[in-house]
Amino acid sequence: MQNFLEIAKTDFTDTFSGAWIFPMLLIGILWILWQEKDWMRKILLGILPLVFLFFYWCPLTGLFFMKVLGENVYWRILWLLLLAVIIPYAGCLLLKRLSGIWRQGAFLLLLAVIGLGGKSVLSSEWFETATNDYKVPENVMQIADLLPENVHVVASNRLTPYLRLRDPSLTLEYARNALVFNGMDVVYGPTANLYKELQKEEIDVNVAGPLAREEKCTFIIISKSHIYNGDWADYGYLSYHDTDEFTILVDENYEEGMDTRKWEE
Repeated sequence: MQNFLEIAKTDFTDTFSGAWIFPMLLIGILWILWQEKDWMRKILLGILPLVFLFFYWCPLTGLFFMKVLGENVYWRILWLLLLAVIIPYAGCLLLKRLSGIWRQGAFLLLLAVIGLGGKSVLSSEWFETATNDYKVPENVMQIADLLPENVHVVASNRLTPYLRLRDPSLTLEYARNALVFNGMDVVYGPTANLYKELQKEEIDVNVAGPLAREEKCTFIIISKSHIYNGDWADYGYLSYHDTDEFTILVDENYEEGMDTRKWEE
């Protein structure tokens, strides 16, 4: 139960923090329930989002969906809220009730609230100039070009959002959804514990090595900003290649051309 609440809270905060979108959603739902005369629209855009929010937070339904969908993608239930439909539709219902200068003023006010209540998606914090056809960071291109096809990889979380864009034949032990584990003091399962260990400034190889071996990771890619406490060779991982930013280790049993993927697309 505690683990479910931590995951639900972290996912919810990561989705809605730093913007006014959730208060706007609630206001929009209440306005639709009050003003909409068509019952079908009232159900779809007013009642159903509240049902989804109940399912998301209720431990009984939440644990069921988490078991079915998996912890890493549980947050996608929030996609069912249809923010891009509910908020504009509620705004249109408001504008319908007004006329003249009041309608124009309300329209400008709504635009200001939406614009000022979010973040610039083109800010330098999130975007950088791409110099390759794949439109991914150059360090990803460099790493992906060094890896063979059809292998299972555990990689730095700086690489996981992009590696499969460059080479979809790779399978990843975890993807960017693993960021949810950052907000948890205690995690469960080998994948989550491997992720947490590899994020530490000083990696305990005696912890990470057995977990990587248990999960049958063929390649391990670690940022050079980390240091190691232990020897990877004790767990069958040898140096494969180095770049300016990353160290690549390989399973000593790997032979060129082997298919070590954990699943096939």
